Order: sequence, then C-alpha cells, then structure tokens
Amino acid sequence: MDRIFQINPQLNIPIYRQLVDSISNAIKKGNLQPEQRLPTVQELSEQLGIARGTIKRVYDELERLGLIEKLQGRGTFVSYCPPREQNRKEQAMIAIDELLDRLEAMGFSPTETEIFLNLKLRQRAEQSDPIKIAVLECNPENLSRMADQLRSLGQVDIYSYLTENVETYPYKLTEGMDLMVTTLSHADLIEELVSEPKKVAKVVLRLSPYCLAEIAKLAEGSTVGILCSSLRFGEMLEKTAADYGSELKLLPPVSLTMEENIKDYLGQSEALLLPLGYEKYCSSAQQECLSEYDGTVILCGYEMDEGSILYLQERVRKLKRKKAL
Repeated sequence: MDRIFQINPQLNIPIYRQLVDSISNAIKKGNLQPEQRLPTVQELSEQLGIARGTIKRVYDELERLGLIEKLQGRGTFVSYCPPREQNRKEQAMIAIDELLDRLEAMGFSPTETEIFLNLKLRQRAEQSDPIKIAVLECNPENLSRMADQLRSLGQVDIYSYLTENVETYPYKLTEGMDLMVTTLSHADLIEELVSEPKKVAKVVLRLSPYCLAEIAKLAEGSTVGILCSSLRFGEMLEKTAADYGSELKLLPPVSLTMEENIKDYLGQSEALLLPLGYEKYCSSAQQECLSEYDGTVILCGYEMDEGSILYLQERVRKLKRKKAL
C-alpha cells in the first residue's frame, strides 16, 4: 500500500493532485478494495511529511467523487466498487463468436462477413445523428459544469458559449443547433438573439448540496477567501456564503487568472472557496501555493437542479425521436 501514497516533489504537479490521482487510480483498478480502511489524516501526514490540511483536502475531494466514505468514530474507507469490465468483454466476445459461427454456417466467407459488419456499423453511425446543444452562461465556471452535466444525456454534441461573446457576435448561434440551454437570468437575451426562441431551454442553477453543507459547517466568524476564474462567479459564491455561513468574514473574491501573488491572500484565510476544476484557471505557481495551503478548502460548483435535468432529458428524448422518423 505504501506505493499508492508515494509523492514526487520534483514533479510539476501539486502534491494534492498527485495524491488524489494516485489514490483514485488505485481504487478504480481494484488495488484498494471496497471497505478497505485508509490511513487517518494524521497517519498519512506523518508518513509523507506534509501538512494535515493537504491530506484532509485530498480525502474531501475523494469523498466528493464518491470513492471513499468517512465514518464517524471508525475511520475512512473505500466505498467505490470497480465495474467488472472483463466480464463485459468476455460476454461481447462470446456474442461475436456466436454471430460469426452463424454467418459461417450460412456459407459467407470472412471477407464477406467483414463487408456486412462494416456496412451495418456505418448505418448505425448515420442513424445516431447527435443532438446539437448550445449551452450559454456568463462565467466559465458555471459554463463548464453545465456542459459536463449535459454530456451525461448521451448522443449529444455540446457547444459552449459565454453570453458576452454571443451578445457581441450573435451569428455564432447558428440555426444548426437543436437546443440552446441557458439560465433564467439570460433567457430573455438569448431569445431575442435567435431566430427560433422555442429552441431555448431555461434551467435553474444551484450550489451543490455538498458545498452548502461544507460552508454551513465553517466555524462562526471564520475568515473565508474566495478564488475564482471570473469575478461574477466569485460574487455568486460570496452571496451564497453570506446566506448559509455563520457570520463569516468574507474576503473580496480574487481572480485566479490574474498574475498576482496569492500568498498574502491565503495567509489571511482560515478557509478557502475554490471552483471545481480550478487547476485549469491558474498558473503552476498559483497551484503550488494552493497545494501548500493548510486551511479548509471547499470546492464549489453550481449545477442544474433535478427538475431542470428531467426537463432537458425529456426535450432531448423528443428531439431524438423526431430525428429518427
């Protein structure tokens, strides 16, 4: 197990990310078994010689990903069960063998069989014309999260647009789109810009329940910093933290895209709110600063609520059925 928790300070990858990736891979490959107990934060901190805050952040992220579970008074355990991929492959091979045996019994040569299979595969690819969805939002953090959720609908092509760019260059919203997804606050603008307002689908965003619970658990009066890619996203987090936190002292949001030293800002913060996938918004120097941060880190993401997802699923289902006709 020691190899799983090894880190390499020479790599240009934050220690926090090295550990998350290493433990995540070990769990998904079955090297760490379901219900297996992991070292405590203190044990792993002492073993690796790194801050407890970094270990806690790693475990928080793994828990958010659904890979581990923290049980009060008992410890931290693996909760993810890797899919039995080999069984699926074996079943597929059996099915293919049965098909080849039937075609061979019918007198078809291997070359003829290959031609038939390729023909049917092409036909299926043509029939599964994906639904083209434009997703529009005013900040990159929410835009990225919305796009990720939409991809889970399956057989869809996603085109992401910041609303400010669409407003400046409205021709980007071509009539080739089957659906345009945006939030209630931007719906009127988008409907004015497009030729077919009926294609606009309005959704509701909310901060994930995990983030809300973590903000609510912060000690009363804690000093909380907010790092973001866009200040609009930072202002949204600031308002939410003010509503759900206990008299928190909120520092003004700071953009990760600014080439400024954030060490002083981190030094003032007892807790830190960061957008999900923040790594793609900041420099390697900023990532290093964040990996050394010892305070509480809460990864935040706004997502479409359950009602919005069900609504979009139904609209996509109808579009697929219409295309199949």
